[in-house]
Amino acid sequence: MTRRRSGTTVHGVPAPFPQPVIMRVGRPPHAPTVRSSAMLLLNEELARARMREYEAVAAQARLGARVHAVQKWQRRAERAAQRARLAAAQIL
Repeated sequence: MTRRRSGTTVHGVPAPFPQPVIMRVGRPPHAPTVRSSAMLLLNEELARARMREYEAVAAQARLGARVHAVQKWQRRAERAAQRARLAAAQIL
């Protein structure tokens, strides 16, 4: 007999009630265990290194966005200057 996700079997017979899982008291499941201060410091240094890397990537992305914005405003200013030159030429 195969069971469905609803808790009943294929033939309509109710499945037995699942037994609750007994949790250990004192720490959450799958929590990392730090056994020494050296391990703790190693984990903290790893976290700091990752944060420095993420910050460097974010700074590079911000710089790229600023360069893109400057180029966009430069093109806009060049078009405005060209329109102004054409308008001045039409007046004369």
